[in-house]
Amino acid sequence: MTQFQKGPLVRSKVSLARDVRTQLAKGKTVKTRKKILNQFKDKELFRIDMKHLLDDTPLPKFSQAITNLAEIILEQALKEALHTLRRHSPQPTLTNGRPVPFTICGLGKFGGQEMGYASDIEVLFVYGNPKAQLSQHGESQSEFFENLVQELLRWIEAKQEGIFHIDTRLRPHGDKGLLANSLDEIQRYYSASGMAAPFERQALIKLRHVAGNLPLGKAIEAHRDTFVYSPQPWSLPTALGLRDRQIQELVPKHKTHMKYSPGGIVDIEYLVQYLQIQYGATRPSLRTSNTLQALTNLLKSKLLRKNHAAILQEDYLFFRNVIDALRMVRGNAQDLILPDPGSEAMIFLARRLGFHTQEWKTSASALEQEIHHRMNRTHALFTQLFQSKNRRPKNT
Repeated sequence: MTQFQKGPLVRSKVSLARDVRTQLAKGKTVKTRKKILNQFKDKELFRIDMKHLLDDTPLPKFSQAITNLAEIILEQALKEALHTLRRHSPQPTLTNGRPVPFTICGLGKFGGQEMGYASDIEVLFVYGNPKAQLSQHGESQSEFFENLVQELLRWIEAKQEGIFHIDTRLRPHGDKGLLANSLDEIQRYYSASGMAAPFERQALIKLRHVAGNLPLGKAIEAHRDTFVYSPQPWSLPTALGLRDRQIQELVPKHKTHMKYSPGGIVDIEYLVQYLQIQYGATRPSLRTSNTLQALTNLLKSKLLRKNHAAILQEDYLFFRNVIDALRMVRGNAQDLILPDPGSEAMIFLARRLGFHTQEWKTSASALEQEIHHRMNRTHALFTQLFQSKNRRPKNT
């Protein structure tokens, strides 16, 4: 195990990109290069996971290490997909001969640089504005970029279910929409007169350019700010209604769900995001995709009390560790229901999280009590801040 403790947990994207290019130089066919890319990904993921476990590194560094890897893999997969597609389908170009730009934005935990063990990689694929004059190649711009995304997705394989899974469901119109959308379509859909639902406006808080054309990525981020943090009304009661539905529909009776139960990690994330939307129009510092950074800036803006911000940060990190441990123990990224009290699974989870006593069942009980204590105070704070749509958070 000592080999995994050598070197830094967080490798720079420059270092990762250099290494993956060196490995790919050995591949002469598409099949071989695809295999090399995924072997590199899987080896790096294993190294990051093992070093995190052995060194007990802080969660933000673990998240950054996985995020850097995901960005490099996406960037390289895009290059490979473009090269493969161009063999039989010329890329659309502008009249000046330059290729129509294409970019990838991250959303969710990926966009927030908050990835944990088995986090989905949520992405949005966007290409240049179709209003630009294009040379004719016999294939529409939309068809080319739809094929490009399909090819890109074939280059990234999950070693096991839920590990490094590319999630495209947060695109306009969800599963019914195209995989690739033009900048014009993005700007139209995410607008005051567009079709985006309130929860989609909230989800866009996490958007961040991660790969592909940088100027286009920055243009999307700028539009994100204009749309999400606009003075346009945003219905808090609607958002709270959605949160209630999650509790009713996604939490089994007499069970504790680490994500969706009252006081679960979603309460912290939504609390932060509600305040970002409500006050981000006049406070640019709140326009960040990272939850912990947003908490820090909410405190600096005096929108959260110091003790409240400390509780939310502490419980957020604690819940993230519990969720990562659950995923590692079960090998299932989606099953975030806490094991039954006193069960072998709860005992094992307690030991994994460092709850050690002479009696194993005592350790499990201590973990259960700690989780419920933190959930109760988190949910109480969530309720206190948002029990009325007209209530404003108290200043320090």
